[in-house]
Amino acid sequence: QAMEDLFHSALADTRGFLGCEERLDVVFNEGTNTYRLVESWDHEASYDRYLHWRTDMGIADALAPIVEGGGGGILASVSRLGIMKKI
Repeated sequence: QAMEDLFHSALADTRGFLGCEERLDVVFNEGTNTYRLVESWDHEASYDRYLHWRTDMGIADALAPIVEGGGGGILASVSRLGIMKKI
C-alpha cells in the first residue's frame, strides 16, 4: 500500500511535467509483487529532464526503503522502449 500511496501523489506531478504525454500506466504483477510504469514522452530529452528533476527532488531516497535495490534499483530498472507505433 505504501507504494500505491506514493504513486498516487507522485504521478500527478509526472503527468503535469512538460513533455509527458497522455499515456502513463501502472501495471502490478501479483506473482512477482512488482510494479511497472509505462510512460509516453514527446521526446527522449523531455524524459531525461524529468528523470534529472525527479532525482534532484529526492524520489530515489523516498522509494529506497520500499524498493528492492533501494534508489539505485529504481534507476537500474528504467527501460527505454522506443517509439510507440499505432498499428
